[in-house]
Amino acid sequence: MTRPLTRRLTSRRPAGGADGRLSGNRDFLIMSSGNGLSQVGTAAAGMVLPLTVLHSTGSTLWVGAVEAVWAASLGLACVPAGPIVDRFDRGTVLMICDAGRALASAALALASLDGRPPVWILLSVGVVLGFLGAPSNAAVLASLRQLVPGSRLSAAVSVTLGRIQAANLIGPIAGGFLFSVSPSAPFWFNACSFVISGVCVFAVRRSLRATPATGSRFLNDLTAGFRFVWRERLQRTCLLTTMALGLILQGILLLVILVNAQRGASGPSVGFIVSAATAGALVGTVLAPIAGDRFPPVRLVMGATAVTGCLVVVMTTARDRIALAALLALAMVVMSIAGSVLTTTRLLRTPDDFQGRVNSVFHLTQFAAALGPTMAGLMLDRLSGGTGLLIFAGLLWALTLLLARLKVPAPEAAAGSPDPDAPAPGGRA
Repeated sequence: MTRPLTRRLTSRRPAGGADGRLSGNRDFLIMSSGNGLSQVGTAAAGMVLPLTVLHSTGSTLWVGAVEAVWAASLGLACVPAGPIVDRFDRGTVLMICDAGRALASAALALASLDGRPPVWILLSVGVVLGFLGAPSNAAVLASLRQLVPGSRLSAAVSVTLGRIQAANLIGPIAGGFLFSVSPSAPFWFNACSFVISGVCVFAVRRSLRATPATGSRFLNDLTAGFRFVWRERLQRTCLLTTMALGLILQGILLLVILVNAQRGASGPSVGFIVSAATAGALVGTVLAPIAGDRFPPVRLVMGATAVTGCLVVVMTTARDRIALAALLALAMVVMSIAGSVLTTTRLLRTPDDFQGRVNSVFHLTQFAAALGPTMAGLMLDRLSGGTGLLIFAGLLWALTLLLARLKVPAPEAAAGSPDPDAPAPGGRA
């Protein structure tokens, strides 16, 4: 019989040695800093990409096509990325991905010196960045349990997700400033950020070598992550909950933006709302380790969905944009805590030799999140914005009731996996 999910995510006992504190964990800090810089560079380049395509082609159709190719490449690469990360040294995978993305970004920067890069360059670079970005994303999360003890995994996940939110805040600002200096400057910055990230990974002393299962075939590994997630009740619950939350939150965000635009909100006002949401998500990642140490994961997620549903209902009555932005930011704080706890839970439950494949499966949930804005658009086409928000609030409460009926095992390390409080010993050969 499985036990209810009533344990906290982390132990209150401190881990021994310097690795017990993230502030004293040299390897984690170096790798986190390099990866954080590369995420800022990616956000900066992503912000100016539509402007570059529009200036080069003069066609909004090409803007959509290039964006679609970049996103589709990342999604398609998620399937082979998992087996690659689980078969090879994750540090080597990260360095190869950073080197390839640095070269691709530099090529785009060169082609953008006059502000009009050829479309084939834009498409080719998108394919390269997508296919190298997926294994890099999977390897970063897969390496956490090799860099930090299990008692500090929740804090490490918080830092990892927090730097993504920080990059989403800083990157577009940096990209806009660099684009005003030169159309190629954001892409040069992106290329340099990948170089620095690769150097930081090279400087990590701890071994990031994966422990692949003997006798497994690569073609079989392509679907092994999906089979593992669907077979494990806890993993399956985390996956479906992550998909639902991503879809609902993206839909709520777009509804709030469109409703304010219909009310005559200016561009800066809409930007303020988006920034408030991003800042709220960043605060949530900071608070997540504290909440995860005090409340059982499923109860915490249930509370988060119920509270957020109430906040969304209150949003329907808000007429002041500042009040609406504050409510949205508070909702993102709560939901960010839930997302961070879900990530920590699945990392604890996944054996080391499946980390890459499971992370790739969860990265595919980003495509489910894209359905949220589609739903929001359809709602506004037939219903009022307030009614649409009430529907999303109802979905959050329905998810709360569903989680209350599920019996999920405790998020302890899977059988046969290393002790979560014992980072992998040894240095890189």
